[in-house]
Amino acid sequence: MKLTPLILFVLAFAFAAAAQPKGQPQVKWSVQQLHQDYNEGIAVGDIDGDGKLDITSGEFWYQAPDFKQRPLRKVEPFRDDYMQNCSEHLYDVDGDGDLDVISGGFTLQNLDWFENPGPGNYDEGHWPVHLLADTGSFHNEASFLHDIDDDGTPEFIANSWNAKNPMQIFRLVRGGDGMVTAKKHVVYDSGNGHGIGFGDLNGDNKQDIVFQSGWYEQPAAGPFSGPWKYRHDFDLPHASCPVLIIDLNKDGRNDIVWGDGHNYGLYWNEQLEPQSDGATTWRQHLIDKKFSQAHVLVWVDVDNDGQPELITGKRYYGHSGRDPGANDEITMQYYDWNPGNGTWKKHIIAQAPAGKGPGVGLQIRVRDLDGNGWKDIVAPGKSGTYIVWNKGK
Repeated sequence: MKLTPLILFVLAFAFAAAAQPKGQPQVKWSVQQLHQDYNEGIAVGDIDGDGKLDITSGEFWYQAPDFKQRPLRKVEPFRDDYMQNCSEHLYDVDGDGDLDVISGGFTLQNLDWFENPGPGNYDEGHWPVHLLADTGSFHNEASFLHDIDDDGTPEFIANSWNAKNPMQIFRLVRGGDGMVTAKKHVVYDSGNGHGIGFGDLNGDNKQDIVFQSGWYEQPAAGPFSGPWKYRHDFDLPHASCPVLIIDLNKDGRNDIVWGDGHNYGLYWNEQLEPQSDGATTWRQHLIDKKFSQAHVLVWVDVDNDGQPELITGKRYYGHSGRDPGANDEITMQYYDWNPGNGTWKKHIIAQAPAGKGPGVGLQIRVRDLDGNGWKDIVAPGKSGTYIVWNKGK
């Protein structure tokens, strides 16, 4: 039987409903597929200035409220099932008041930005492309726009799967003409690796950087004052992008939540009392080992209970089918955290056969797209680009 989009929707919804625990109102979800390709990056924002949230995803943008597909750029394919888009972000690069797209590729050193042509020009074809920075890195896992110095302006930070590549930050500096330029700061000359996260690990009120082989401690004089101190206090194999840094048990020390991006395993690492030399100590706890490739995590309130939930799911064919569990069914789910007894409760959002429903690629965006007061989930992946609509309880 051929799986049409309608059948896929029914399957995903039916599987999700059957998996929900009984006895309490559950959040209801519906699935809409926007496109089918191998793109794994996505962003959400008001592209055309009409006050409605649009979506950009790879070669296209989707115009609200009907999410009409419009051309944006050409994204080159490579290998068997990859496209050169490991993340994308929306930012007004040229200072003209509308949102442009910043994007980099898996094996490309260029960090490019795509100029929003503005209302009235969206039928003209691809957006003009410009070079923002030469990163010098050809091994990119994911990237982030993240405000590392808490000054209100985000920095561009790329994660590399190659441990020999430098850990570096690109400051987005706006000139007098309104145009942004990217200025590189090297955190550490050689010491990157799969997975990255940002937050204060040692309680000094400064953001540190976590990656698969430990963490970098921000200098006391600020993030751009010099190289950071490397601390090899733990290893997080094939860590998710991002790693979440949260004080889960409310003991005043931030903990780590991470997924194995290329195997089974979703974990949280509890931070214990630090050692006298400032080194951190940890105890690892299992959250879930029933699905593989938890490559991206989000911490946000989707059930409107006033507390954030952990959202993740299976990245389909992260290594082209070579990862454990590659052909398992695809799931997207969220977890409620109970700090009182230290447990997690799993809720299935969508579930479908391998390659036939909404998984998660390299980014998840969570925004209320339709204004109903419930946050929706937008996710790309090699099984397609999807909106998962939150219908409330």
